[in-house]
Parts: sequence; C-alpha cells; structure tokens
Amino acid sequence: MKHKGLFITGTGTGVGKTVVAGALAHLLAEEWYDVAVMKPVQSGAPVQGGKTVSPDLEFMRVMAGTSDKDDLAMPYAFSLPLSPYHAALAENRRIEPARIVNAFRSLSEQRNMVIVEGAGGLMTPLTDELFWADIIKMLNIPAVIVTSSKLGMIHQTLATVLAAEVYGVEVAGIVVTESDPKNNPPADLKFLEKNCNVPVWAVLPYCKGLARKTPDYGELRRAAQNHFDSAKLVEYIDRENAPLIQQRLERMDRQHVWHPFTQMREWEKEPMLIISRGNGVRFTGIEGEGYYDGHSSYWVNVHGHGHPRLTRALARQAARLDHATFLGLSNRPAIELAQRLAEITPHSLTRVFYSDNGSTAVEVALKMSVQYFRNTLGKKSKKTKFLAVGGAYHGDTLGAVAVGGVDLYRRMFGPLLADVFFAPAPHCYRCPLGKAYPDCALACAAELERMAEMHHEKIAALIIEPIVQCPGGIVTAPHGYLKKAREVCDRFGILLIADEVAVGFGRTGKMFACEHEEVQPDLMALSKSLAAGVLPLAATMASEKVYEAFLGEYEEKKTFFHGHTFTGHPPACAVALESLKMFRQKKMLAQVEARSLQLLDELVKFENLPHVGDVRHKGMIVGIELVKNRDTREPFAPHLRTGHAVAMEARRHGLIVRPLGDIMVLFPILSSTQGELKKMADILYNAVATVTGDFA
Repeated sequence: MKHKGLFITGTGTGVGKTVVAGALAHLLAEEWYDVAVMKPVQSGAPVQGGKTVSPDLEFMRVMAGTSDKDDLAMPYAFSLPLSPYHAALAENRRIEPARIVNAFRSLSEQRNMVIVEGAGGLMTPLTDELFWADIIKMLNIPAVIVTSSKLGMIHQTLATVLAAEVYGVEVAGIVVTESDPKNNPPADLKFLEKNCNVPVWAVLPYCKGLARKTPDYGELRRAAQNHFDSAKLVEYIDRENAPLIQQRLERMDRQHVWHPFTQMREWEKEPMLIISRGNGVRFTGIEGEGYYDGHSSYWVNVHGHGHPRLTRALARQAARLDHATFLGLSNRPAIELAQRLAEITPHSLTRVFYSDNGSTAVEVALKMSVQYFRNTLGKKSKKTKFLAVGGAYHGDTLGAVAVGGVDLYRRMFGPLLADVFFAPAPHCYRCPLGKAYPDCALACAAELERMAEMHHEKIAALIIEPIVQCPGGIVTAPHGYLKKAREVCDRFGILLIADEVAVGFGRTGKMFACEHEEVQPDLMALSKSLAAGVLPLAATMASEKVYEAFLGEYEEKKTFFHGHTFTGHPPACAVALESLKMFRQKKMLAQVEARSLQLLDELVKFENLPHVGDVRHKGMIVGIELVKNRDTREPFAPHLRTGHAVAMEARRHGLIVRPLGDIMVLFPILSSTQGELKKMADILYNAVATVTGDFA
C-alpha cells in the first residue's frame, strides 16, 4: 500500500520537527510526488495584516513548493503558545478531531502525499481525552519521530517509541537533529535502532542557514539531499505491494488455517478479507480499504478498536505482572474486578469464578449446579439433569452443546451429550406451539412450567439466555417470560443459570439483560464484552447460597474441582476494570438507550422490503429475518445462502456483518456514533434490497 502521508512528531518541543517536515516535503517533491503540507494546529500563532499566520506552515510550503488553502492546511490556530488543548481552552474553543481528519482526506484526494506536522510530541493533548497519537491512528498514516542529539536523547526517543507502540502507531523512522552548533554529543545510532526497533533515517546536522532572519532554504535543501537517502524514503512509502502481500497471506491461510464455523471448501473458493488494523468502529484491510465493524467482532467490542485507555491498561499490567496461577495464589486486578462485578451484577450474585470464554463460563455453572445438590442433598440427589430452551446456544464444549437447542450443532455429537429436557423457544415469529402473541398468554412459559413440574426431581438447573437468544436467531422473548422462568425455578427447587455471555454489558440497554424483568439468578455466565473485546476473559457469578454449599472440611470432598490455566489472568482483568470505569465515566448505558432509539428509527425502512419477514431489536442488537414469501413466512431454500450473499454485498460496500442463516445480524459497537449507525444501517438495507431483488 502506498502511504498517503507521514506524520512528523517529536520527543518534545524545539527538536526540529518543522525543519524535518520541510526537508521530507522537499525530497518527495524532488522525487515527483505531488506534495501537500499540513500543520493541523498552530498555537502561538502571530497575526499579520489582520490574518492569523503559521511560520511553520509557511516554511514547509516553501520547502515543498506548494500552497493549499489555509482551512485545509491549518484547520486550527490559537494565539497562546500552549498545548493545543490548553490553547483552545483559553479561547473557549474545542478542537474537533473530525475536522482535522476531513482536512487531511481532502488534501490526500488532491495530492498523492501529505506531510503533517504535529505540535509538541506524541502525547500532547488536543482535547481532554485525545492526544496526537489518537489523531495519527485516525489518519491511518505512519509517524516519523524527530529527536534532538542533546543529552537525554535515548531516553526521550525510547519513551516516545514505547508510547507509539501502546497506541498502535506505526513508526516509520527516527530523524536525529543537531539544533545547537556546539552541544551535540555523539549519538549511538546502533543502540537506538536496536532498542527502538526502528530505523534511523538520518542525522541532520546544524544548519546555519536556518538561524538567519531570512532562512537560507537552499542550504537546507542541500543538507536534506546530502543526509537523507531519498531512495530509501521512497522505498518505504511505496514498500508494501499490497496485492502480493494479500496473495502470500491467502496461500498461507489456505495451507495451514482451519477457521471456526466455516466450510473450508467454500472458504478456499471465496475472496479472503484480511484485516490489518482496527480503529474505533472501523477495520482496515491489507490494501487500505475500510470497513465498519457491524458485528462487534463477534459481539465482544464495546468501546471501539484500539482504544488507548484499554491498550494502556493492558500494557501497564503486562509490564507489572503478565500472569500468575490462580491456584493457591491471587492477584490485585482479579480481586478488584471480582469486587466490581459483585457490585454491578444482580444483588443475588456475590462470588466470582474466573475462566476464559463463554463456553467455559457455562460449563462451570452447569457443574456447580449439579455439585450444589450433591453437596446439600448428599449421594441420594437425583438432580443431575438440566432444563434448557429450544433454539438456545450456550457454547461449543460438550456440556454447553448438550444444553444448546440448535440441532445443527448437536446432532453430530449426540452420543456424547448429557440428557437434557427442552422447553419450546419463546419465538413469537415462528412459535413452535403454533400460537400468536399476545393472545397466547405466554404458552411457551406455561410449557416450561409443565416440564419443570414433571421432571423437577431430576433437574439441577434451568439455563436460559435472558431476553434475547442471540446465536439462535436474535429471538427476543416476550415480556414476562424471564420472570415466569424465575418463578418456576423457585417453585420447584431448581437453580436458574442466566447465560449473559452475549447480552451482558449494555447490549440490551441494561448492564445485564436480567435487569429488564428484575430477575435474580443463582448463577450467571459472563464473557465476550467483559474485557471489552481486547482479551479473552470469562466469569461465572454465583450466589452466596451456592457458594456456601461448597464449604466443608477437606475430607468431605466438597471442593469444586475445576480450574483453567489462565484463570484470573491479570492483564485481562486490568482491561476489564478499565472498561467498567469507562462505562461509568462515559455514561455508556445512557448512550446505548439513545442509540437504541435511533436504531429503531433506522429499522423502519427494512419493514417495507418485501423479503423481510421480521425485524427483531433490543438495545444494540438487531436481527432481520429474510424470507422468500412474507405472507406465508416461507424461508429461502438453504442452498441459495441468501444471508451469506447479503453479507458479501454489504462487505463490498464497507460493512462487515455475519448472518445466522438468512437472519442478518447487526451488532454495532456500543460506542458507535449516530452517523456511523446510520451508515451501517443504510449499507445493510441496500445490500438486502440488492440481493433479494427488491430494488428491481
């Protein structure tokens, strides 16, 4: 991929960023690049002739031999020589990152290379939350770090490179400048390159011509040509032959990788999308193409990809303690996260058992429920079976598959699975009892009650996905069903397991879906969004009643003999803690409520498409069921793979979604903006209409 720009940052102020930016602009112009230069924010800007000017920008323009409109080349200018954030604050203004990004895009459309100089260093603030590092990621261009040869250069350069790594900013190279004619101790460039793992592009010596009142641009141009290797600069900018890289990775993938839930024969025939970067709600492919993540990366991402607070929390904790076994030891992040989870989950839940994915969280809950009755009733306990719901999905390990109600996932492993009683799914669009809501009077709940009454002596627990059955087709249960399930469990002495792996952490508009009907479960499985999609982490929450049943003397063997290698993983727990802080500080649940209403408005148009049978929606979860005949609800023939065709059409227009058969699932990242949600909904609408012929 040919880079469209370079961002010139430094180890601080006064290290020569403007000089280096001008030198690079000149060198690229000499190599026949059509160069634009940009100073997004100029603080301490003088006023000449009633107009705010930027000496830095003018210098770069002369060096590049170019001139672009000030509103693009310098979106912001402030009079006080402060950090951009504080300079804006002093004038009661706010820097909008979108304005900078849009200006860069306009310039990059007009020219084939943009040299951008930032004010200060990588961690100089632009808003109360965003730094230059965030802007560089938004621009999706590499950075060049300028450092002075003065004492302290190695420390300052290493610190800047480390900050870039934490933020996921690609560093193209380092330029060492001599800003003083005398005080320039020798620089150990090999040491710098080895420890930064970044090449030193040049050492730019002190240039007398720049010390004059009227700079000698010719002298600097000669210095740039003498001390930079233009060929290597051009090679870096053009270094990635994206099609060749794509082809090489495709061959490797098809030779060695086995993808989940994928017919690999089909995979080998289809074009392969390889993601190289993620930022906010968008992905970037190998060839630089952008996509909205309409799937939250399988329902896990909460705050957007590469969020600096989360990556910093990860780096901080990994440097302090990467892992320590939880068997016989504990660690601070896991302890503090357990306390926080006990505070925010339904008040019946006080204990936390960690694992690392949704399936294991469910397995833990299933085993706990059986052993609970064995510990309390003794060997005479017959409660070794489970009551589950048709169409449910609880994971891919054997216990989780057993209580899953999707036949496609069960039939191959039937002989290995435990016996489970299945109640009919609360599926109002395709009611397994042939009823119609609300006239049915919750017949599905009545049938669940009948089965519990018939088999309660054998049933240890009812496992249920509260409010929304996600993998089963985004099936939204009718109001009152969950509450009735809790009442049934209480009446017949059955534990209630709430599988909130997919619906927990704000997805339905409440922190946990159980809150919609004020239900208190005995056990709750959590994963996916627990660590905000950054690392795998799971937790099984248990009530004090369940926990106490496992207490006893060693010889009583009441211990819960279960555990995982990465239980209580410190970096994952640290990221989860930071994510929960962000939920509170950013008032995420209020945002989800507002975005949910907006989504509802966007979904109205889908109901007008002739091949949309049903639109199901709760919070930030959407399921759009496609049918051959809306009146009869006849589905499309499976071999047509209509849902897959819609997903591929959406991808061609920049949206990644993954269907469940012919049910299109839109599961946006919770931090998506109003504009991003509208764009995603529009792309999906057009894809559905195109594939089903509803535009014809």
